[in-house]
Amino acid sequence: MVLVVAVLSVGIGTAAHTLRFTDQLRLDHEAEFLAKRLQYVREISRNADDFSALGYRELSLGPCFSLKTGGQGYYYRVGSKRVESWKLPQDIHVSCNRQETVFYKDGEATNCTFNLSLGDKKRLVIVDRVGRIRIE
Repeated sequence: MVLVVAVLSVGIGTAAHTLRFTDQLRLDHEAEFLAKRLQYVREISRNADDFSALGYRELSLGPCFSLKTGGQGYYYRVGSKRVESWKLPQDIHVSCNRQETVFYKDGEATNCTFNLSLGDKKRLVIVDRVGRIRIE
């Protein structure tokens, strides 16, 4: 009986550590996706003339990157039209210190910090004023 309890406790201890490690990997993966999507929106902001040719109006600010209500995803829009939207896994939430991030034609952006969280773990995706994007 003691041997069975010892084996089970070692198995449970290993599984708990693996689950915590898996959560960190999932959070890192979502942070990388968010950073890549921000880079994509930054790149398309340099082609604002293409959007006006496709019928998008109100391009005074350029493409904007915003959070969905409740922190369960994000989207980008051009003018008043939502172009593309992404949903996060149910247990990962995102928040930001700004309502939206605007990318300008010259590559600059409104600086903001996105906070991705999963339980007690978090990752920051930071956009600075000159449009650089980094993960911390």
